[in-house]
Amino acid sequence: MDATHLDPANPAPRSPSEPPHELRSLGEFRILRRLGEGGMGSVYLGYHEEQGQQVAIKILAENLASKESFVDRFYREAKSGALLNHPNIVRTIIVGQDRASGKHYLVLEFVDGPSAHALLNQHGRLSVGDAVHIVRDIARALEHAHSRNVVHRDIKPDNILITASGVAKLADLGLAKRTDEASHLTVARQGFGTTHYMPYEQAINAKKADGRSDIYALGATLYHLLTGKVPFPGENHLEVVEKKERGVFAPASNLVGEVPPELDGIVAKMLARDPRDRYQTASELIVDLDRSGLSAAVPSFADPDLARQDPWVQACLASSAQPTRPDLETPPQASRPAGDFWHLRFPGRDGRWYKVRASTKQIADRLRDGRMPPDAQASRQVRDGFRPLAEHIEFRGIKCRRVKRKKPKRTKVAPDVKPALGAGLPTPPLPIANGQKDRSTVAAKLILADRRWLVAAGAAAAALVIAAAIVAYLLFQGGI
Repeated sequence: MDATHLDPANPAPRSPSEPPHELRSLGEFRILRRLGEGGMGSVYLGYHEEQGQQVAIKILAENLASKESFVDRFYREAKSGALLNHPNIVRTIIVGQDRASGKHYLVLEFVDGPSAHALLNQHGRLSVGDAVHIVRDIARALEHAHSRNVVHRDIKPDNILITASGVAKLADLGLAKRTDEASHLTVARQGFGTTHYMPYEQAINAKKADGRSDIYALGATLYHLLTGKVPFPGENHLEVVEKKERGVFAPASNLVGEVPPELDGIVAKMLARDPRDRYQTASELIVDLDRSGLSAAVPSFADPDLARQDPWVQACLASSAQPTRPDLETPPQASRPAGDFWHLRFPGRDGRWYKVRASTKQIADRLRDGRMPPDAQASRQVRDGFRPLAEHIEFRGIKCRRVKRKKPKRTKVAPDVKPALGAGLPTPPLPIANGQKDRSTVAAKLILADRRWLVAAGAAAAALVIAAAIVAYLLFQGGI
């Protein structure tokens, strides 16, 4: 490991990037050398003696350690990172304050590769397959983060790290926002992020940033990876924000002929001026990226041998729609996935669990029509585990609509039917049924309504009988 070797008998010569002599360890970690600096402090390469593990250690700058707001932000970054556990997100290990030095430090997963920005500096721009591969990995990271109410707010090539096996990982949660809790760290109408990547609404007021703001920033990153240029260039922050307000930029295919129209459309939707016109979720973006078939299975800058040994890379290759596993030594052939399908499971009336596959539209339609079991669960990949439909962003807020029943037809009396006894009596008006009633209910109401008419008819009939009896008696007696 040249300058970072850990042989105590032969210590490595000290370099200018090494930490000061008094800062040789923090907690259980040895500090080896400085990796870089950020807005809130320096990042060092560290080593855990017992576990034999390299780590990245972020140390809060001394001039910020005395300011409560920055200390709070530092620990909020650690708290947000602790919520996220995904192969495409740099893992947070531990956070604390060193007793000896009093320094606040955050221990993170060490990524043994360059940033996406370093790749741009090296190559100028990336191939379509490599660029889409990186962005699809980060879209997966955003899908996970957004499902746990974390908005990153600083997506850019500098915050995307690439492992030697070709896996892209999202880093630096320093500006992340929790959408499920109140925060006073963002002043009203304060905009922060990175000018060339954040959307217009975030530039005006960072509190308005949501998951769609991250998708916009990822779109600007994809544009930069494809063309080597940002979609909205400018000499200063104000000039860039004014261009974003107008929302007009040159399609990537105008600068790079190999960018297909389908990818131009994806970029345009990610960079839409109005958040309502963008992809509403990272899951929607992933579906379109997969359908395009443009992503390299293994990027050209990855080490093929390490890719074969990486469990996550192998899992992604195994779950792809390609009929055979691609040869890591040869460029992958573009193929289209099976489609936008979910794995569903639900209990049947017999108590057994049943599994089916359905598209997002099919599930949504059945939810609206009330034809989906209330305890149904769904998963994109079976290995990810099943969750209730209400926990998936795609199906939240879908309301069941009532299915209208047909009104029963009224039976009409044929015109040649002779009137019954008492037809000469006045006919009362029939009550109109309110809504859809069964026949027995309607009949009962008609009987109750006609009671007085039946009584009148009975009295008239009785009078006729009495009158007939009197007439018969008089005839019999000869009195008439």
